[in-house]
Amino acid sequence: MKNNMGISKQLIIALSIVNFSVTICSCVFGYFIYSYAVDLGWVSLESLSSDWYEFGLVDWIWLFVVLLFGSILSIFLGIRLANRFIKPMNDLADAATKISHGNLSARVENTHSESKEILELINNFNAMAQKLEASVKNAQIWNAAIAHELRTPITILQGRLQGIIDGVFVQDTALFKNLLNQVEGLSHLVEDLRTLSLIDHQQLRLNYEWVNFKEMVERVIHSFEERLANANLVPELEMVEVPVYCDQRRMEQALLALIDNAIRYSAQGKLKISSEIKNNKWQLKIEDDGPGIALQYQEQLFTPFFRLEESRNKEFGGMGLGLAVVYAIVTAHKGNLSYENKHSNSLFMIEMDDIRQ
Repeated sequence: MKNNMGISKQLIIALSIVNFSVTICSCVFGYFIYSYAVDLGWVSLESLSSDWYEFGLVDWIWLFVVLLFGSILSIFLGIRLANRFIKPMNDLADAATKISHGNLSARVENTHSESKEILELINNFNAMAQKLEASVKNAQIWNAAIAHELRTPITILQGRLQGIIDGVFVQDTALFKNLLNQVEGLSHLVEDLRTLSLIDHQQLRLNYEWVNFKEMVERVIHSFEERLANANLVPELEMVEVPVYCDQRRMEQALLALIDNAIRYSAQGKLKISSEIKNNKWQLKIEDDGPGIALQYQEQLFTPFFRLEESRNKEFGGMGLGLAVVYAIVTAHKGNLSYENKHSNSLFMIEMDDIRQ
């Protein structure tokens, strides 16, 4: 019996083997038994031809031998099929029990000897277990990271508010502005986490429309006007006058994150924002005057909570979610986000299909 066949085919083949074998053996056993009986004088050819409708001793012997052979063959094939089907089922049950007890690394060994249905079941089970293990590990990492990110602003808020109650801090505009900045940071963190969660669970709904991206960029630049001036960054726009088919709110969120990232970590100088149509692709480029990101960090650049070590101590250091959110939003638009260290300058590029073609 060949392996990796369907269960139905294996059962059909097994039953056919039993039927064919019993039929052939009935004829063979009948010939030898009756020949032996005639030679011994138990029966005569005349009695066989005249009393064919009556069962004699030889008939019962022949019937018993056929039934015994058919039963042994059926039991043998049944045991083989049962071992082939039941063993992987038991392995699946054992692995499921281990996973339910917390051993998420449990897997079912693929012996390549089961039917194709069971092989598919094993592969699907192992894939499910792998995703479950990765999901739990990611949840643990995220919980630790979120707790770490929340600890600082909450501690600051708690300390400042307690200081106000105790009369240690003067209730002036600067203090309230600092408290407001901490609250805004928490608000941005919650919104970023919500966006990443929606995209991760494929529940983000995009409201596509034709958007004047140049006007959007000008509006975002205007909202950053004070911070750009404080960072000594001079924006330069070179935008093509073409509409872009996208979700305006989400793309504006991505643009805000990219410009905010440039303000936080780039050196003073120019902040060039440009767009063009190239190779039937719409491209948006945001380039600053460095210092750029080293090659060994670029692979993790769009990973949630990833930050360069030197950026952690900056006055306006972020949560490490901004670029991850941008990447997720662009990916949801079926676009591509890339980074290039161009002559020690940081160049982020968003590329999407130009559907006007």
